[in-house]
Amino acid sequence: MQSCVYIVTPIFTPSSTRSDVVLPLSMPIHNVNGHKIYEIAIPKNTNIFLYIWNLNCDPTIWGDDAAKWRPERWLAPLPETVEAAKIQVCSVRNE
Repeated sequence: MQSCVYIVTPIFTPSSTRSDVVLPLSMPIHNVNGHKIYEIAIPKNTNIFLYIWNLNCDPTIWGDDAAKWRPERWLAPLPETVEAAKIQVCSVRNE
């Protein structure tokens, strides 16, 4: 049986943003009016849901085989696209 290192469930950050944040996007998106958006303003005290699956399987970051199980990709130097994405994962435990 193959193991999988992908996180496939949404992760909820139990704490709110502590200040107003402007989140830059790696690629622009279009709003409902068709204008390109390059960043998103997140107000203070906003709870954030992150869907990690998209990040772990993004072919623009990991290559055309992003959805394939390839543990050897971690044994070689990571592609420049992964380094450029500045992926950071942290875990916070609130008690």
